[in-house]
Amino acid sequence: MFVTYRPEDGAEQKWIFDPRRVRASQAEAIEKRAGEPWDAWLVAVQAGNMRARRVLLWHLLRLDHPALKFEDVPDFYAGELVVEHSVAELTEIRGRVTKAPLPAAQREQVLAAIDTALGEAREREQTTEPEGKALSPSGANATP
Repeated sequence: MFVTYRPEDGAEQKWIFDPRRVRASQAEAIEKRAGEPWDAWLVAVQAGNMRARRVLLWHLLRLDHPALKFEDVPDFYAGELVVEHSVAELTEIRGRVTKAPLPAAQREQVLAAIDTALGEAREREQTTEPEGKALSPSGANATP
């Protein structure tokens, strides 16, 4: 996932968040703050759940500020935190939709939307850091 935080009164911050690269202790802290299991939290982040996204921002900000308390996470505007899927994630989602028992017309609509998002993700990934750069042990790669 590509996460961008653009506070109205501060500097933009970007991260590449790979949920497979989060240490168990960090995941447990996230679960505690989110109030739900890890997988449910990930789905909630992707679905746009604000509490889940606030927990994600807290996790990412703690990479640079380990003592940051959840209560001190900025009360951001909804549009200030953008979560976008990577090409790999969208390709996986597309495969699931292709196999899902959906009416043909609905499947085609969903696939068209995913294909549009895939094009945007490919462009975004071409302008970000090259593949193969090591992610931090916490599961995110901060970029200024």
